[in-house]
Amino acid sequence: MADPLVHQWTIGDLSVVRVADEDFALPSDRPAPEWCVGDLAPDRAQVGLAFSALAVRSADTDMVIDPWLANDWPRQGDDAADRAEQLLDRLAAVGFAPEAVDIVVNTHLDGVGWNTRPDGHGDWRLSFPNARYVYPAAEVAAIEAGENIEGAEAFARLAELTTIDAVDPPLPVAPGIELVDAPGHNFGHVAVRLESGPDLAIYPGHLVLTPFDIAEPDTPPEGADADQAVATRRAILAELAERDGVLLTTLLGGSGGGRVAVDGAGYRVTPVAR
Repeated sequence: MADPLVHQWTIGDLSVVRVADEDFALPSDRPAPEWCVGDLAPDRAQVGLAFSALAVRSADTDMVIDPWLANDWPRQGDDAADRAEQLLDRLAAVGFAPEAVDIVVNTHLDGVGWNTRPDGHGDWRLSFPNARYVYPAAEVAAIEAGENIEGAEAFARLAELTTIDAVDPPLPVAPGIELVDAPGHNFGHVAVRLESGPDLAIYPGHLVLTPFDIAEPDTPPEGADADQAVATRRAILAELAERDGVLLTTLLGGSGGGRVAVDGAGYRVTPVAR
């Protein structure tokens, strides 16, 4: 029986897996788009949300992207160690053993997520002990300059445990995988572009938080450079629609992504079969 918290895609020669921690629905103050129902939303009165990590295999490189980034509160719970172990076991079960992960890409700092986990002695250890940890250089510079960024304290502990690779986009990080500039959400925010042969998928980081960001891409986000975020989001969706590409997310419920198509003044997503 398929694990409902695991979803997989094939992008040319690239294998992509999304492993969720939580997948749930919340009441919506406006009707969810009709195309969401059945995958990204249980019905039009609710929207699906999830806390996930993406894992990508390219040639001989295993990569994890934004590992359960926006779900920091369980890290403080009494069961944090067990919860982290379960998540990493689920990731290993689909072929990504934590010790074998080569690169961990963080599109931005928005809480440190499960980049680290409890060590059983009141401290923290790396969740992916042999990986190169990548962050946007502009974000690292903002943290060092004292900007008030959610997760900066936990990031400092991460930086004590491993060398942070502060990078500038555009940057190829593995065959078919490139970090690209995706401004509007946070300092140096990047997207992850997966391209193999004619196939394209893009993970836009936190520029897509709900289905409404797809259906109504000109809706400005709160607490960010709204105009820039809208422009970046629309450019990503437009390219995916033009190329029949796949949108990948970590925060939408259900499968969390699918093929993008134009739908009126916005876009819609159609789930891709496993």
